[in-house]
Amino acid sequence: MGKEFKKKYMHPTRRKLVDMVETGKYDKNTTVGYTKKEEARNVGDVWEDEHNKYEKKEGYVLKTGKNSEALQEIRKYLAEKSKCNNSDCKTISKSEKDLKFIQNNGFCINCTVDREHDLRTAGVFEEYQNYKVWTRMIVFGKTKLEELKQSLLDVRPFYEYVNENGSTERWDLPNSVEDTKKEIQDMINTGEGEITELESKRNLAFDVLKEKNYEHYI
Repeated sequence: MGKEFKKKYMHPTRRKLVDMVETGKYDKNTTVGYTKKEEARNVGDVWEDEHNKYEKKEGYVLKTGKNSEALQEIRKYLAEKSKCNNSDCKTISKSEKDLKFIQNNGFCINCTVDREHDLRTAGVFEEYQNYKVWTRMIVFGKTKLEELKQSLLDVRPFYEYVNENGSTERWDLPNSVEDTKKEIQDMINTGEGEITELESKRNLAFDVLKEKNYEHYI
């Protein structure tokens, strides 16, 4: 007689399959392997797993995504970006054009028109417009100056680049390092002079707005 077959020495999953063959039934509810014991939590306890954060409340557990706080900050930022800065704004439903105006100037179309009307009536609209334009030019110019200053530090007689296929490519300066640095420095000096002039003109425009008590419009 053959050796008795002992299922108790089999892997639990295979033992379930053998039971199914012998009985024709498969126990779907049987738990195979180790089941982690649920940890006791107290009200106020906070814990997290790979994807979610949990907080024990009185009678229930509050479950939130790990990035929910970041998403809330993003929603808050977007809400602020779509809010007209005029506390007395009468525009209830804001169009796409309104949102673009708010993003660029802080005010919806109707409030922008009203503000510009006040500035024109006071005779300071040109100064207001120039102040805004010159401010943008100054910011742009200073950004370019920083790029030039960084380029001045990085000047080398040649540069090598690695292509996507792994090959290298070399580019040589058309002029000497000294001449190239001088050219960049001349551009920096010219740019700094132009920015100084713009800042002087912008300050004069601000003085006019301040004199007429319209400096809060900028």
